[in-house]
Amino acid sequence: MGSCLTCFKAPPNPAANSVGTTGLVSGTEAAVLDPESAIHETADLLAASPIRMPSLGFGSDRKSGSFKKPIGILNGNALPDGSNLPGKDLATQISDNDLNKLFEEYKDEQEDAILSEGIERLCCELGYKPDDFAILLLAWRLDASQMCQFTKSEFIQGLQKMNAASIDDIKARLRQNIEKLKDDSEDFKLLYRFTFRFGLEPGQRILSLDMAISLWRLVFTVHTPDILPRWLHFLEQHQNIRGVPKDTWNMFLNFVETCDITQYDDTEAWPSLFDDFVEYEQERIKQAKGPPKDSDCHEEDDNNNGFNS
Repeated sequence: MGSCLTCFKAPPNPAANSVGTTGLVSGTEAAVLDPESAIHETADLLAASPIRMPSLGFGSDRKSGSFKKPIGILNGNALPDGSNLPGKDLATQISDNDLNKLFEEYKDEQEDAILSEGIERLCCELGYKPDDFAILLLAWRLDASQMCQFTKSEFIQGLQKMNAASIDDIKARLRQNIEKLKDDSEDFKLLYRFTFRFGLEPGQRILSLDMAISLWRLVFTVHTPDILPRWLHFLEQHQNIRGVPKDTWNMFLNFVETCDITQYDDTEAWPSLFDDFVEYEQERIKQAKGPPKDSDCHEEDDNNNGFNS
């Protein structure tokens, strides 16, 4: 967002300058017209006017000869009766002043953004480490464009959408979102795809292997597939892998949901890295079983003799 919403201000009160002048009546009439009559006449003129003007607040204090000031609109959303403007949701009701103050607490002294030091302080007050799953979730909700940085617009607009204007609010929203992700697979897919973009170095199109391993371990904190430890072990044993492109990252989610190592079909359109992993795993499983025992060999010979007889 980058700047506060413009405050709503009531237009100048035309009646305030006209009572007792020639604005409403002329000549000697102005001298004899009392304030009560002026108020009634002004109200009648406004009611008859085709131009819809804001209420001037005529009320129970007419006898005093003064006009009530319109009740201020809080953050541009509250009507005088305390209700909300049509079409405004909770996110737009967060005070811009509160969000700007919160941003200022963590922003860098030189840059108009929250950088590494500010993020560390924010994480500390939230009760998390910078590499905790909840902070990845926060970055997703703020739609952060890169690691170690929250721009002013990302921070303020993101918190508005989260309906959070304080540290306690953010804590509560993060807990709610973590619980929701445990059952909402569609939301998790959005978080998963965001994580790839979030981890990219500026100007790069593939994740470095080390970064991909770290992010896979982090993003699967809530939904941890059984195959994940073997997959990460495979990657750590093959440091010659150049990196992880976007299609490999995205398809891995389908891979862990549908793939059976023992029934893997290498003719399907999986990335070659998956083929290498399955081959590696099948060989590992074969070695784990070890050579056949003597009893197994004798049993096989007996079966063959019986077949040949």
